[in-house]
Amino acid sequence: MKNHFKSNLFTLTKKHKTSLKITALCGILGTLFSLNAFADGKLTVYCSVQNTTCEKVTQTFSKKYNVETQFVRNSTGTILGKIKAEHNNPQADVWYGGTLEPHLQAADQGLLASYRSPLQKEIMPRFNQLMQQRGDFISIIYLMELSIGINTEKLAKLGSTEPQCFNDLLDPVFKDQVQYADPRVSGTGYSFLTTLVQLWGEEKAFDYFKKLHGNVSQYAKSGLATANLSTGEVAVDVSFMHSYVREKDKGAPVKGILPCEGIGYTLGAASIIKGARNLDNAKLFIDYVLSKEAQEIPWREADSYQLPTNIYAQPSPKASDPTKLKLIDIDFIRFGSNEESKRLLEKWFEATKADN
Repeated sequence: MKNHFKSNLFTLTKKHKTSLKITALCGILGTLFSLNAFADGKLTVYCSVQNTTCEKVTQTFSKKYNVETQFVRNSTGTILGKIKAEHNNPQADVWYGGTLEPHLQAADQGLLASYRSPLQKEIMPRFNQLMQQRGDFISIIYLMELSIGINTEKLAKLGSTEPQCFNDLLDPVFKDQVQYADPRVSGTGYSFLTTLVQLWGEEKAFDYFKKLHGNVSQYAKSGLATANLSTGEVAVDVSFMHSYVREKDKGAPVKGILPCEGIGYTLGAASIIKGARNLDNAKLFIDYVLSKEAQEIPWREADSYQLPTNIYAQPSPKASDPTKLKLIDIDFIRFGSNEESKRLLEKWFEATKADN
């Protein structure tokens, strides 16, 4: 009886060990299979940040995860238009960069896929509520403060002092010397519009744009169009601070000034396009661009100085100190609404007659 018990015990123990080995092996194979599923394949990225940043981030992601990654760079408004036009046959998997509001509009129009990355927990606490409300479709990856860019040499020729406030740009000395991005096609221009509406209310904001129109040389088609400022073709530009830091680094007589009325800003976003052909890799890419590593690439490798939103990521020493910025409160949900955006853009056009 004892021998029979021992024999059965031995048999059970042997079977149990064998079962454990098989379970462990299955676990290892499952892990390897899972990693392999994320470690090959393709990814196409629509990119709305500087070309060099697009290149560096996608290259680093590609090498890290063995994913064949390509990008197409265009302005935020242009990318939104492409996603709309391609909604029945998406040509890209991910939208990386560009201002938050067009991403929100894309979500409202059913153009984005739902994915809430676990790395959203590392986004600045200031934006917790926004992420709770819209984080199913959008992830915040950087912050850019709106500022007044000046060409110091051109100002000297004009005999003008440095403007410190948005209202200073109405001075007749700046006739045909001001440039800002067309908000109908540029997220940067739309951020200028929404900043003033948030600061002053619609009546005062659109009265300002109407008056400013007389001093505007051109409405640039991209928020990255700072070349005219650097060469002195215009004396003043309204865009994000990081653009002026980069131009100054290149040796241009350019300076960024935070306006006295209050510091508006925008948030850069990343999202997955609905119908993405490479959905698993798209999710992996979103996780990656939310990480400390990825958010330091722009300033470490691409001379781009957006402020990272990951609480563990270091900003560039050349950038503003995010803890000292007195940012205004911006209603991104309101301004990210497709209906509200359309209404405000029509009102801006009526005030400026920008095509004339």
